Amino acid sequence: MPTFTWKGDFPRAVGPLLAAKGWQQGPSGLTVVRTPKAELPTGTPAQWVWVCGEKPSTLAMQAAVDRGAIDVVVQVTGWEARLLARLDESLVSAPEIPLPRDFVAESAAAKGLLRKLYEAAQTSMPVLLTGETGTGKELASRLLHQWSPRRARTFVPINCAAIPNELMEGELFGYVRGAFSGATRDYDGQLAAASGGTVFLDEIDDTPLVLQNKLLRVLEDRVISRLGESTWTKVDFRIVAATNRDLKALIAKGQFGDDLFERLATVQVVLPALRERLDDLPTLVLQLFARYYAEDPVAAKRLRVAEVTPEALEVLRAYPWPGNIRELRNVIFGALVAKRAGTALLVSDLPRRLWAKVDRSEGLVDAAAVTARVVGGSMNLKAELERLERLALTAALQHAAGNAAEAARLLGEVGRGTARDPGGTVRTMMKRLGMK
Repeated sequence: MPTFTWKGDFPRAVGPLLAAKGWQQGPSGLTVVRTPKAELPTGTPAQWVWVCGEKPSTLAMQAAVDRGAIDVVVQVTGWEARLLARLDESLVSAPEIPLPRDFVAESAAAKGLLRKLYEAAQTSMPVLLTGETGTGKELASRLLHQWSPRRARTFVPINCAAIPNELMEGELFGYVRGAFSGATRDYDGQLAAASGGTVFLDEIDDTPLVLQNKLLRVLEDRVISRLGESTWTKVDFRIVAATNRDLKALIAKGQFGDDLFERLATVQVVLPALRERLDDLPTLVLQLFARYYAEDPVAAKRLRVAEVTPEALEVLRAYPWPGNIRELRNVIFGALVAKRAGTALLVSDLPRRLWAKVDRSEGLVDAAAVTARVVGGSMNLKAELERLERLALTAALQHAAGNAAEAARLLGEVGRGTARDPGGTVRTMMKRLGMK
C-alpha cells in the first residue's frame, strides 16, 4: 500500500478519501505539508506538496518550488482530487540515466544537468544550450544525440563562428552547379548530411540575420532549399544550438532574430559554470591526468602524476575559473608538461596567474577594499554595516517570501529568536532599519 508523510494539521475529511484510494500515512513516500495561512513552511524536504489554506503569493509559490515543492494546492473545492493526483504521480519512478564515461557528475549541479539533458533527448524538439565559454556545450550536444532515438544516424557539429558569413549559406544549405562563381558541382550541404540525425550549431549568435530567417524556415516547415534552386526539399533532423552570449541582449540590439530565438529555445538547458560544481573538481583533475598521458604516451613513460595534494586542490577550488573546464584542462596540461619529478601535483606546479585571481576576501567583505578605504579616509563604518544588513535582510526576505522565521534561518539569526517567536530578531532588524 503506498504511503505518504503529512506535516501540519491533518483535515479529517481527507483521511477517508485518501484511504479509499489506497493511500495511508506512513514513514516514507511523498511529503505533504499543510499550512492554514499562506506563509512558506520551514524545514521542508527535498520533494513535497504544499497544501495551503489560503492562496499564496506568486513570490511564495516560486520560493516553494525553488525548495523542491512539486505543486502548491490551495484548499478550494476539488483540492483533494488534485492532491491524490500528485500522490499517484509520485509513484512513477524517474528513469535511470546511463552515466556517460567521460562526464564527471558528483556535484548536484552536474547531476541536475545530466537529468535535463536526458529528458530533452527523448524529444525531437530544438534545444538551446547556454552557459559560459568552456562549460562543455559540444559534449552536452553529443550526449543529447547519443541518448536520443536518432543515435544510429549522423551527428553533424557546425561551428558557425568558423565559417565566413558569405560562405555560410552554401555550406549549411548546399548549392547547385553554377549558383555562384566557383560552384562547379552540386553540393547538398551539411544540414542535408544530418538526415535522420542531429545538427549541432555552435556559436549560433554568429549567424547573419539573412541566414537566421532561412534557419527559422527549416525549424517551422522542415524544408531546405539549396542556393540557386527554387524548390524546397523536406528534411528530418534535430537542431541543437549553443551560445555563450545573452541572446536576449542581442535581440534588443537587432543582432539576433526574436522568432528564431523562440523556436530554438523550445527546450533551454543552462550549463553550470565550474565554480558551481566544485564537488566535481577532484575527479576532473584526475580525469585530466589520464587524458594527458593518453594524448602524450611519451610523457607517460617519463613520469606519471597520479594525485593532487590537498593544498594544490585548495588553490584550484579558490580560483574563479572564468574559462571553466577548458581553462582547467589547459592549467593541468601545462603543469604536467613542466613537471620534472614526483607523482603528486603540488602547489608549486600551478601557474602563478591562478594566485593573482584567488578570492582572498573574508566572507562577504573584500579585505583589500576595506583597507584602501580606511587608509584613504573614506570609510563610514556605521553606514557600511547598515548597507550590508539591509542588502542581506532584503535578499533573505525575498527568498523566504516574507516569512520572518525562515529569513532568520537564512541569515544565521534563528538562535537569537525565542522558541515562540523565531522570526523576532528579523522583525527587530526591519524596524531598526526602517523597512516594512
